[in-house]
Amino acid sequence: MSEAVSQATIKITEFSFYRPRLSSVFVAILLVSLLSLLFVWSRIHAINLEYGISSLERDIRSHGNQIKELKMEVAFLARDERIEKLARKELGLRTPSPGQIIRVE
Repeated sequence: MSEAVSQATIKITEFSFYRPRLSSVFVAILLVSLLSLLFVWSRIHAINLEYGISSLERDIRSHGNQIKELKMEVAFLARDERIEKLARKELGLRTPSPGQIIRVE
């Protein structure tokens, strides 16, 4: 029986656990993660820029409408009939007599 036991005994002299190079795997995972984060950040940045652009376009349209309204108001206020009416009523001006007009050459 001692012969059977001695035959069953396994000698381990150079035992080493094989460990794959985890550093290269970690570096690959890190690079893929960083590239993914860069892609996500760039998309978020692009979306924020699009929101900013649409906001500015809305402001431009609003200011364009305001400019049109102000031009119409200027045209209304600059009418000759309106200015003459204000000059007669509020300032007391009247049409000059023929002797009051002097031509300068």
